[in-house]
Amino acid sequence: MTNFATLTVDLAALIANYNLLKLRHAKNSIAAVVKANAYGLGVAGVSRALWDENCCNFFVATFEEGIELRGILPNAMIGVFQGVFAGEENEYISNNLTPVLNDLSQIEPFTKILKANPKIQAIIHVDTGMTRLGLCESDLKNFTLSTPNSKLIISHLACADTPSHQKNTEQLARFHNAIKYFPDAKYSLANSAGVFLSQDFHFDIARTGCALYGISPKNPMQHVATLLAPIIQIRTLDRDETVGYGATAQAKKGSRIAITALGYADGYFRMLGNKGHAYIAGHKAPLIGRVSMDMVAIDISNIPEAQITKTTSVEFINSSQTVDDIATQCNTIGYEIFTRIGRRVKRVYT
Repeated sequence: MTNFATLTVDLAALIANYNLLKLRHAKNSIAAVVKANAYGLGVAGVSRALWDENCCNFFVATFEEGIELRGILPNAMIGVFQGVFAGEENEYISNNLTPVLNDLSQIEPFTKILKANPKIQAIIHVDTGMTRLGLCESDLKNFTLSTPNSKLIISHLACADTPSHQKNTEQLARFHNAIKYFPDAKYSLANSAGVFLSQDFHFDIARTGCALYGISPKNPMQHVATLLAPIIQIRTLDRDETVGYGATAQAKKGSRIAITALGYADGYFRMLGNKGHAYIAGHKAPLIGRVSMDMVAIDISNIPEAQITKTTSVEFINSSQTVDDIATQCNTIGYEIFTRIGRRVKRVYT
């Protein structure tokens, strides 16, 4: 039994999700988005497992993430969403990273490098209505970068998780208009949710992130990551007492309280104090008191004593209470729950 919290990542479930996405895609072509430490699950363990399953195309957010991933996967295609900035050009070449070029200020200084190095390729990002990164239509009309160096043309869907949203068809039409400027390239529009739209959105390859990791309130993905913490003390109260900072919770004499090694410093949401719950020995048990920096108190009074010892793990995210369930309680999304999980939480792969 460890004395620290762990995030146990089920690699078989990860791979099952990857293969399901491939099966759903019109060309069975899926790239893995492993930015932000693979959405908090650990980029090394996740990316190696996907590579072993013949996933060859990966995306990260930043140049630094690209360098890290290149050290893990020497032969993968690694696209960097934020693109190349001044002074990074030679590092992109020496590390065989593929920049996603998002505007003319990135494209113009990189053009000479592409022309001088025919083997170096770039990904071009066009904005179809996300209004975030990407070339607008007026940029495309003045576009001068030679298309043989344009490995892939991408855009990003804003509302794919709402299939009936009119923004989806609007962006699809705008993407068709944009790719006319790049007749010899390949194309990518679909994200995780986009794979579950009609095949009109699929094009050559999809860039999937959240669904790989089981963040999937509407899609049939498997549960991937379980957040566990050890019990560091069990208390039986010898009098009526308050629990935690601010004395926000009352506990009766005889109540049994388990103190667990997880807190908001580990990324567990403070707002779950007094309203969240965890699972212990298969039993649902409420949090009592505020979430502290390093500890959470759980009321285990209704769980048979024989089923709990100091070696019993407490599960805060599991198949019964998924990352999306926690997100709903916190009025956020599963992405934030996973990516907030801190460095003290050890990633374990099974």
